[in-house]
Parts: sequence; structure tokens; C-alpha cells
Amino acid sequence: MAASRSSACLIAVIQLCLMLSCTSQESFPPANDIRSWAEKMKEDLVKLVRSASGVDQLEQIYLKNRHYYTVESNNARRLVESAAREIEKLLSNKVRALKRLAEAAEESQEKHVWKEEFEDNDVVYYNAKDDLMSVLKQDYRFRRFKSDRNESRPRIKPDFQFNQDFRRRVDFNNTAVHIPTDIYEGSTIVLNELDWTAALEPVFKHNKMEDPTLMWQVFGSATGLARYYPASPWVDLTKSANRIDLYDVRRRPWYIQGAASPKDMLILVDVSGSVSGLTLKLIRTSVSEMLETLSDDDYVNVVSFNNIAKSVSCFRHLVQANVRNKKVLKDAVNQIQAKGITDYKKGFTFAFEQLMNFNVSRANCNKIIMLFTDGGEERAQEIFTTYNQEKKVRVFTFSVGQHNYDKGPLQWMACTNKGYFFEIPSIGAIRINTQEYLDVLG
Repeated sequence: MAASRSSACLIAVIQLCLMLSCTSQESFPPANDIRSWAEKMKEDLVKLVRSASGVDQLEQIYLKNRHYYTVESNNARRLVESAAREIEKLLSNKVRALKRLAEAAEESQEKHVWKEEFEDNDVVYYNAKDDLMSVLKQDYRFRRFKSDRNESRPRIKPDFQFNQDFRRRVDFNNTAVHIPTDIYEGSTIVLNELDWTAALEPVFKHNKMEDPTLMWQVFGSATGLARYYPASPWVDLTKSANRIDLYDVRRRPWYIQGAASPKDMLILVDVSGSVSGLTLKLIRTSVSEMLETLSDDDYVNVVSFNNIAKSVSCFRHLVQANVRNKKVLKDAVNQIQAKGITDYKKGFTFAFEQLMNFNVSRANCNKIIMLFTDGGEERAQEIFTTYNQEKKVRVFTFSVGQHNYDKGPLQWMACTNKGYFFEIPSIGAIRINTQEYLDVLG
């Protein structure tokens, strides 16, 4: 019925438009005719709305059952105060859970005694990717490669049950561990972290008992290990065909924000002729990975230099490191070309002047210059003396690619300016080395 009325109304509008267009060739319709058409359209629209919304039926239902209802006036202040109390209670429960977890982690780590060797039964846990690995083993392409995982150690076998709140299979009796793909599961540092973080499991359970509304609880470490509760397979193989796991807890915004204070970062990229080819590809990928270590609290810009220095994108100053701006910078970095000669003085002068520009929004906390280059003999000492005498700006240097250049100047730049020197000889070293600076800042 509503559909027919809607069609009739639409036809009336079309007819009116046709009549107006046809008559415009001759004489315009009288005002009375137009008024009557408008009144007719209004009546049809009101009928259509009342019919489609069911307002008449609702009115009849209310009148029929009026003795069940009472009309009371609301106190706006009381409503707001009540809502505020409920929100405060909800957040305070989450804060208490977080504090309990942080205190337990600090206490457990402090009491932990470092071990160089572990027996098979010393560390028992559930690896969230065990189910995924068992599927991969059935793939003949995977069987050709030797796994780096230490599978001789006993594993916890959780009893997963589907939970409607989590909308996936979980086990509230255990925690799960996720280790990034590029981290060796059997390394000494990982085994030690697996050992002392096991003490967080009863804290997770206590938090859930105190506040049943809690969902996922996650602890992330500087090595990339993540222990979360309740236990659940990392990949739901019934819903996802993607078997590639690139997750690293150190790349999550909440980890980045907690690991270091807000940053003003200027990424300085050497685009001289010597960085062409594979080195240039490594630099592009390294800069993109570096941008992923930033959160919305940070400000950033990317500048390229050879014998001149300029911004790689349309941004002429530091901008907030949000998703959109980082994408603009990544796209611009992928377009840079290598040519000319290296002039560190031009590059660092441009970088320091951008960091000294206080006329734009910025974090105004840590100030950092990240230099990506293949190396060189120049140290730009006079530039640091002029702009960074008090060492308020940290300089991190990255030697990218495989070459025979002297690394001494890059090491000197970093050490003299309270930074750190890193080497990125191949693509496998990019993810680890572009996030190590967070530990230095932390």
C-alpha cells in the first residue's frame, strides 16, 4: 500500500514538472493552479508518511492501553549525573584491572631469574598459531622447508568452546601466546619472557571475575611476544583463507603510545645517485615501516636530499601522523628518484629548521631526526654545533644496503646527538631495526 502511494506521489511530481516545462514555452500557469497542485501534493505526502510510519496505529495502541502508562517529567541534571556515574564506574573497573596487570608484570619481571638454558618442561604454554602450523604441515610446499619452531616442548591443549560475546572459540582456563613470524620462538630471550609472563595468567582470570564485561586482555613485550586472555586460536581457519601472519604487537597504536612519549620526527632520506637500485628500494620500504611506528600523538614529515633538500610530498612542515597523512608520505616516498651528490649539510640544515618551526601544531616532546643513507665521509659537524649544541634533538642514523663505505661518520652523528646507529643490509632487517629506536626512547 505504501509503495503504491509512493509511486502515485512520484507520478504527480513528474506530471507537475512536465506541465511546468511544457507551459514554459507559452505562458506560466496561474498562481492559483500552482497553489492547488502544491496543496494536493502536501496532502498526498502527509497520507504517505502516516501510512508508512504507522503513526495512526501507534496512537490507537497507546489509547487502548493508556492505563498501563504514566507520564512523568524528567530531570535533565539527574539523567546526566546518573549516566556520568555509570560511565565512571565502567572506566574505573577497567583502570583497576589495568593497574593490577601492570603491577603483576613489574613484580614478576623483577623476581625473574635469567636462565641461559631451559629444560623441555620448564616452559609450557599454548602458541596461538599451533593450529595454523598443523594445517601448513599438510601443504607439500611447506614440508620442503625446515621449521625454526622448537616443537619438542610440551604444549598446552586448550578446550575451546564457542562464546557469543567474543564470537569465536575461546578457553577461559588458559592464556595464549603470539610470537611474530620473524622472531625465533626458541631463542633464550623469548623463553625467559614466556617463563615470567606466565605469572600474568591468574591476574587475567581475576580481572575477568571482578569485571565480567572485560573482553580481551593483552600484554605485549619489547621483543614482540604477546600473551592474551582468554586463549583463542590466532587464525580462524573456518573463516579466513589467509595464512600469512604479519602481526607484531609492537606495531599496535596502544603499544606505540605507551612505549614512548609523543614525538616530532623528521625523516631525512638520501636520494643521491649512489643509492639507486636495491638500496633505494630498501630505503623506501624502511621509511614506510618507520612511519608505521608512529601514532596520532606524533608529528612527522619526510625530506629528501642530495645537493638540495626538499619535502617529498605536498607537506611543507610537520603534520600529524594519522592514517591519511602517513599514506600521503608513503606514496610520495615511493616516487623518489636517486640522482645528484650527497650533501649532509643541506639535509640536516633543512631538517633542523623544520623542527624549529613553532608556528604549526606539533607534539613538543621528543624531537628526532631519522637519517636513511648508504653512507658517506662527511659528518656535518658544524651543522650540529649550530643547531643542536644542547642536544635537544636526537639523531638516529641508518646505514642501508650492502656497501664498503666507512660507517664511522654515521656512528659519530648518532652517538654525538644522543641517538643510535643501525644497519639495514637486507629486507629482513627492516622491521626489527626500524622499531628499535622505541626502546632507546623508552
